[in-house]
Amino acid sequence: MKENMIDIKAESLPWQVKLIGGLLLVAALTVIINYWWLSIVLAVVGLTLLTMHSGTEINVTDQTFREYSSFLFFRRGLIEKYNGIEKVYINSSKVSQKMYTAHTLSSSTFENIVFNAYLKFNDGRKIFLTSRKNKGDLIKLLGPITVDLSVDLTDNTVSN
Repeated sequence: MKENMIDIKAESLPWQVKLIGGLLLVAALTVIINYWWLSIVLAVVGLTLLTMHSGTEINVTDQTFREYSSFLFFRRGLIEKYNGIEKVYINSSKVSQKMYTAHTLSSSTFENIVFNAYLKFNDGRKIFLTSRKNKGDLIKLLGPITVDLSVDLTDNTVSN
């Protein structure tokens, strides 16, 4: 049954949050002798931060899919049926981030292009799969998925 399951991890927390989770685990180990109860709390929070992500599972045999959120290796999400999959496609979007300096309060805006992958069902529903900053990496990730789903990969982005 696992062979027919396609699992696409979409989003995780930023690396800064993962670093805090790792530091909390180290802190839990350092206080385990004197404050065992605090160690348990720190370890659970640290593990939660390290293991959080979201994604999509597609069961090709049963024709079901699930958009899930995962915490501590437990996945939560509703399983829904689909009739057929029309295509997997890629769109691009511009993401901007404004950063301020600490002393002068002057700002700089950084802009990036992000490539988003979506899945379109025959009934018109669309779901977000994943995103990458590099289109080649996204196409490489989606290649085996489109083969397993027997659908085409459509690139709606403009080549620069």
